[in-house]
Amino acid sequence: MIDGIVTPALRDIDYLAPAAPYPVVPSGITIYQNTIYRYAIPTDDQPTLLIPDYIPDHNGNFINPGYYQLALSDDREFLYLIESKNLIAVIPVFKIAENKRELHKMYASKKELTREEKRERAKKKRKDKIQEKINQKYAVTGATPPQEYEHMEASIDYIKEGGYYLIRYEKGFIRAWGAIKR
Repeated sequence: MIDGIVTPALRDIDYLAPAAPYPVVPSGITIYQNTIYRYAIPTDDQPTLLIPDYIPDHNGNFINPGYYQLALSDDREFLYLIESKNLIAVIPVFKIAENKRELHKMYASKKELTREEKRERAKKKRKDKIQEKINQKYAVTGATPPQEYEHMEASIDYIKEGGYYLIRYEKGFIRAWGAIKR
């Protein structure tokens, strides 16, 4: 600034904003209106589904062959087919199965537990305490501890008799089956 004169480089740029040739968000959709936020999955750890062939629909659209994430919705009514955090398809679930024994172990009261289940729960407590100590050691160094493995699997099969693709989802002790009509 020389003698109170404001040079053009130092002026406030707000007066140029209404005349900007391009909007801030070209598509008109902000980042949180994207499908990955509206139909958010709980984690990024979802089974991977390999689709080997094109899957057409009645409108002339199709799903390209490739690798997709398969996620189960929170209400367990739909399977989400996701590619690069973009929702490709929503598939209705027609059957869901949960391992009743595992659910019983998670939600049973202490009175309902047998001796064997009490021993298993005590082992799990000891294991959790050890894991907590390991996590604290990793936290001091700033590293992330390795995650415990959870079984995940997804598959797709074409059923000729019905003319549909059967999609099987499995994560942990939850299994779900969905179908895409061809």
